[in-house]
Formats: sequence, C-alpha cells, structure tokens
Amino acid sequence: MINLSKKIIAFDLDGTLAESKQHLEKDMSDLLCSLSKEKIVVVISGGSLNQFEKQFLANFSPTEEDKKIVYKNLILLPTSGSRRYQYDIDKKEWIMTDEEAIPTALKGKILTVLKEYIATGKYNMIPAIEGDEIVEDRVTQITISALGQHAPLDLKKVWDPDQKKRQQIKKELEEKLPEVNINIGGATSLDILQKGFNKAVGLKRLLDKLYMTIEDMVFVGDAIFPGGNDYSPYEAGIDCVKVSGPEETKEVIKKWII
Repeated sequence: MINLSKKIIAFDLDGTLAESKQHLEKDMSDLLCSLSKEKIVVVISGGSLNQFEKQFLANFSPTEEDKKIVYKNLILLPTSGSRRYQYDIDKKEWIMTDEEAIPTALKGKILTVLKEYIATGKYNMIPAIEGDEIVEDRVTQITISALGQHAPLDLKKVWDPDQKKRQQIKKELEEKLPEVNINIGGATSLDILQKGFNKAVGLKRLLDKLYMTIEDMVFVGDAIFPGGNDYSPYEAGIDCVKVSGPEETKEVIKKWII
C-alpha cells in the first residue's frame, strides 16, 4: 500500500530510476519533473556527483516555466547521502551544502586492503575495459565496481545476478575492515562507508535539516534486501517501496502525481 500523503519522496538511482550506469529516460524525467512540482524529491545513490551529472542531470529536463519550483524541490544525495547538493537558481549550479568525509587514516587503510584483496584474483574482479578503475575514491565513500566503472551493462548483469559473490566479498572485507560498513549496490558495486554511515543516516541528516521526521518520507529502491545498499532505510523504519527496476518505478510515481 503506497502512502500518498508523504511530503518527501526519496529514490535510489541505479536500478530504480535508471538501469545501472545508464542515462535517465525521457519519460522518467517527465514523471520526476511532475512529481517535483508537488513533493520534495530526493535522489540518493552510492555514485558521486559526477555520476549524477552524467546519468541523471544530463537527461533531467524540466520546462523553463517549471524550472524554479522543480529545482527548489529537488535534492541530490551522492555517495549514500554523505554529501548533499541543492540547486542555486541565481548561480545556476549545484552547491554542496553538507559533507561527511572519511578520515584520512581510515581511507588509507581501506585503499591498501582493497588493493591487496583485488590482487589475489578472487571472483575475477578485472576491468572489462582496459585502463578502467575497479576502485573509486569518492571522498566520502569508496566504491568497488568489480568489472570497472564503465563496463558494458550486459556483462555487469551476468557477473553477480543473485548477489552471492558480493555477499561473500562483503563478508571477507568487513573482517579485514571492522571500521566500515559495506553495502551492495548496482549490478557489480559495493559501497564502503565509515562505520555507522549508510543511506538511512544520510536521509535522516537531511530530515533533520528540513525539520522533518521519517514519518514525512517514503523511500523507493531496488536493493531493499539484507546487505543491499537500499536496506538501511527499511531497517531505520522509513516507509519503503521495493521495485524491480525503472519500469516499475514509473508506475509507482504515477500514483503520487495528482
């Protein structure tokens, strides 16, 4: 049962609003623009702002007439909400308004452990495209993309369709890095944040800034399962809607548009 009275609609990006690392479709953009005229819309993802710009903002196109209200009501939470961006209408740019960085010493340890782990050759974590990176330092989050950041979608979908590889990788890495939380996201990704931080924390930080509570929010995501990077909002008591992909998300959004 979808609660239509919520003031804030929060969405995961990869696998929810768009396919993994693929551009936002025009009809999804149109639906989100319509929704943003009536609700506060939040997009939260393990991706960096750069990924948001390429995957989401490049194809997000409100009309000139609607831009002011749509951008006023749209909030971006990259790297699982450890950064927050809001649009400055006058400057015509996205401004970072909040950040929770990983301490330097911990980041160094994470990167060292990941380099050694990947070098063992377990689970065939090899870039599909020569020169592509498996590990990305997103400042407030470290992300592993097992086949590289820009691997073709068809290869990504078959590498770990049931999340069993990543569940095991998560378990093994958390034993080596007890100071972090590791969550599964996208098709081949694992997001690494300092202990105690996850999407739920990022969303709660936003709610505090807006002087609202979890009762005001609903979260829509595809990875709402134990170990998934959309699971923490569910555990935190935020009303959640699980979807199988962008097509189902479109049908859900239509229910909120009056």
